[in-house]
Amino acid sequence: MLVKKLIFLSLVVFCTWLAIATRTHSQWFYPIVAKYGGDTIWAAMFLFLLRVFFTKILLWKLALFGYALGVADEILQLYQAPWIQAIRQTKLGGLLLGFGFLWSDIVCYAIGIFIAFVVIMVIEKQLPNSINQSVVT
Repeated sequence: MLVKKLIFLSLVVFCTWLAIATRTHSQWFYPIVAKYGGDTIWAAMFLFLLRVFFTKILLWKLALFGYALGVADEILQLYQAPWIQAIRQTKLGGLLLGFGFLWSDIVCYAIGIFIAFVVIMVIEKQLPNSINQSVVT
């Protein structure tokens, strides 16, 4: 179990770096990746993060929950009150809340969640709990 959590946590860190890199160094990426990659990778990162904490929940349920939260966050971007705009102007607030509603982001979230879903399935199939327990003890 610990090995899987460390792998998922490593994927969270890597995806966070990569998603930010698509925004800050867009010249490194193909234009389509620079435009849509950040949101896609961010959604994948979120599912990896959820899996670190919720290992007993069925993966498909966790994926649906992660996608629903992403869509809710996107819809929240339609709310433009001054107090939430002030939060969005901070670096962390902008990363967590976003700035404006885009239909394309909802598609990116679905793709990112799907990619992370497949990666998690492969990892969990390759590292069954019995192997993890023998490695840890």
